[in-house]
Amino acid sequence: MVKKVKNKRGYRQQSLIELVLLMAVIVIVNVLAGQYYKKFDLTEEKRFTLSETSKQLAQKVDDRMYFKVYLEGDNLSSRFKRLRTATIDILREFRDLSGNKIDFEFENVFKDKTDKEKAEIIKQLSQKGVMYFNDVEIGAEQQKRNLILPAAEVSYGANKEYVVNLLSTDFGRAEETSINKSIEGLEYEIANVIRKCLNKTPKKIAFLFGHGEPDAMAMDDLLASLNENYNIDRVMFDLGDTNFLRQFTGLTTVTQNHDTLGKLIVLKTLDILRQYDGVVVIKPTEPLQKEEAYILDQFIMHGGKTVWMIDPLMAEHDSLRLNPKAFFPDYNNENLRTLLFNYGVRLNSNLLMDLVCNNIRLNDPQRPGQLVPFPWVYYPLFGFKGNDHPIVKNLEVVWGRYSGTLKPMSRKNLQVTNLLLSSDRTKLHDAPAYVQLDIINNLGNRDYLKSFKSGTQVAGVLLEGEFKSNFRRPDKVYDMPVRESVKKNSMIVIADGDIGLNFVKRNTGEVFPLGYDRETGRQFANKKFLLNCFDYLFDESGLIEIRTKEINLRLLDRARISEPAAEGEWLREKTFWQLINTVVPVLAVILFGILNTFYRRWKYAR
Repeated sequence: MVKKVKNKRGYRQQSLIELVLLMAVIVIVNVLAGQYYKKFDLTEEKRFTLSETSKQLAQKVDDRMYFKVYLEGDNLSSRFKRLRTATIDILREFRDLSGNKIDFEFENVFKDKTDKEKAEIIKQLSQKGVMYFNDVEIGAEQQKRNLILPAAEVSYGANKEYVVNLLSTDFGRAEETSINKSIEGLEYEIANVIRKCLNKTPKKIAFLFGHGEPDAMAMDDLLASLNENYNIDRVMFDLGDTNFLRQFTGLTTVTQNHDTLGKLIVLKTLDILRQYDGVVVIKPTEPLQKEEAYILDQFIMHGGKTVWMIDPLMAEHDSLRLNPKAFFPDYNNENLRTLLFNYGVRLNSNLLMDLVCNNIRLNDPQRPGQLVPFPWVYYPLFGFKGNDHPIVKNLEVVWGRYSGTLKPMSRKNLQVTNLLLSSDRTKLHDAPAYVQLDIINNLGNRDYLKSFKSGTQVAGVLLEGEFKSNFRRPDKVYDMPVRESVKKNSMIVIADGDIGLNFVKRNTGEVFPLGYDRETGRQFANKKFLLNCFDYLFDESGLIEIRTKEINLRLLDRARISEPAAEGEWLREKTFWQLINTVVPVLAVILFGILNTFYRRWKYAR
């Protein structure tokens, strides 16, 4: 009897010692965890691990950075809850890596607000660049429409404020694939806004004008967006313009010789351009002089990067508004074409016609006075499915307007990457192109549709590697200094001058977003595409590489789980899996408790 009492006391003392040791271990682990941060990411695609570029950006934050995220509310659908959770995870990572200099909160600005107050909130936030979304949930009995704001306002220091939109949509829809794209792009979007806050020595980029290029208002959205990361100037570039030449009047004190003075002006103009890291040539409508082509060529040979957005034909949709039939001739710009051909791409004299296209709105023949959308084959849509290049990976569709085509040429030590590719249902319209609106009547004609058999066409390329000067001559006949090549440089060539232009309502001065089609109300990814192009060429942080990160969602087959129970089965598959996920864990815990009780009775009864 005494022996049993001693055994009981021994078991109690052992249990007490084990409890004390367990508590001590928990305390020690928590103390160490507070001092040493370590996390294990066991996901296949490392979705919870930031890239080295993001880590370096977070560690450079030296002032308070605050994210106010509006993706909050009781009405969020399941897919937007996933986007919210992913946003929280990413922001926590950035916060921890920044030493808590980055902070965030989620705010429901629509809570307890009337419809009128909500409309005013949307108006105010939209002016800042915050995009809203109408999330439609289709249930078994009713359809719910939830207004949400998948965006955040970011403030840094005393005077830096930016907006980051977290949602990428496909033609205004946010299905599972769009949410997946948005989750994949979260790290890039957040890292990009941190880069904007930290950027103290931005690259300098010149938008050239003087050859009939569009005015600044037509490029307002692109220029404003680029200004967040780069120093952007519009630079006059026209050796035949009196106003341009006035800046060189001081050279007349150096020489009165006309030829020598002309050469000095050319070299001084080259020096002006060489103050910039890159130049942009967008939709020139007047030809380049030979000396101007020389300046651009030598700018490239000295390491300057270039973005070319060139219309091969004089195609303007406004011409068709005045007359339903129009001739679009070729631009007479041989010096520009020769430059591009020498660098590795031929600008073809044609228009691209593609059955995968955007619409235009015209009068309905059946209902006069009513505008209805019709497919317009001269508005090709460029998709990027299967293209893993950082510029276009996971990008939505880009809208072209009277685009041309390019022919990449084989050049030694030059790598060519196709960026803008049409569908395989295309047709080419050579210059001079005769275009008429009633072409839409042929889209129901099978024989006409069969004529779209030119296959996939190239409308935009990235050239990287060695470039040789177009002015190099073995006999040295060109009487100007020529650097004959550059070993490593890059440029982007796009056969569409309108791809970077936004619509402007001239009578009011209202500027529409780049890529927004006011006729159909569709928003395309033109701005994202171009910003990615500039980031790839000019951003040395390597941020663009984050876009290659993929997150695979393991989603249920919605069609399969919605099927009713088959004949002879007493449970439909959806109910079966619901039971597996709810009942089985509970039964497992109960079974463990029963087995553990019997085990302890058996152990201590001995």
